[in-house]
Amino acid sequence: PAGRDRPSGAPEPGHGTRDTGHESNVRRARIAAALWGGFLFILTSWPNPPVIRSGGFPLDKLTHFALYAVEAFLLYRAVSWPGRTGFAASRVLTVVGILAVWGALDEAHQEWIPGRMMDSGDLAADVAGAAVGAAFSAARRMKPGSADR
Repeated sequence: PAGRDRPSGAPEPGHGTRDTGHESNVRRARIAAALWGGFLFILTSWPNPPVIRSGGFPLDKLTHFALYAVEAFLLYRAVSWPGRTGFAASRVLTVVGILAVWGALDEAHQEWIPGRMMDSGDLAADVAGAAVGAAFSAARRMKPGSADR
């Protein structure tokens, strides 16, 4: 009501709480993780992808590793557990577990896409990338001066 003083920083009635930098970072990370996940789904739904000759180098596995490392990095940052700052092994394992299931479902989904097939090697690369991406994100959170510790 007009004329009443509110404590400094108190939200306007009906406007919720003030946004903190951490909440803003988490929100951006959630959006980025969702967009990257959508990109992964579109990419793996592409029928008859071009074959890139790599001279025996496992470019396909390296690509899976990198794509899932990015998703794990983003997803780790998107998961905010109150009271837990810095490195959290349980959060790393949760992110890796989620992406392992996602990778398995994605590989199964590819069985129905023309020119694609399920490949356990791809799934292994997905999980390895997820583990590295989540661990890297966790390690960055431990760094002194990190904005999202």
